[in-house]
Amino acid sequence: MQYDANGKFIRKFGGDSFLQEDKFKQAHGVTLDTRNPGNPTLLCTARIKNAFKRFTLDGQYLETFYLPGAFVSRPVIDGENVYSGVCFGMEKGNYNMQLNRGFVTILDKDNRVVSNPGGTKPRYKNGHLKLMLQDQPVFKNCHDVCVDGDKNLYVCQWNAGGVYPYKLHRV
Repeated sequence: MQYDANGKFIRKFGGDSFLQEDKFKQAHGVTLDTRNPGNPTLLCTARIKNAFKRFTLDGQYLETFYLPGAFVSRPVIDGENVYSGVCFGMEKGNYNMQLNRGFVTILDKDNRVVSNPGGTKPRYKNGHLKLMLQDQPVFKNCHDVCVDGDKNLYVCQWNAGGVYPYKLHRV
């Protein structure tokens, strides 16, 4: 939904659908993507669809970044990268959404996955990203990430026994 500076409703977009590209299934975060300063866009989560969707500022659908196996949370932009917690994961042999799984995914300026801390190494075949799984049982339900000035990551987890956020030091 979009409002003006006085709180007056302007428009809404999206909606609930598995089938329509310009709709969502469990929109779980949105951010203003200013990596292209002359053309800012909205980057929105479609968690159940394992995707981020890009829209113009007035809500016109532009594209989808499919992230197979990654039930992503809020997109976080820092520099040229997009970071996101993967709240639910899958495991080899059981490709349904699993609780107490998850990892962090990092996309570069071209929106290609370059790293998955706690997850499998991203693999591409013929330009298409292959299924990503939890690799190491480090995280439970990564729900958000933050990036500090030194590029360290703070990973917040949901339903993980009350643990404090984990700090991943950049190496």
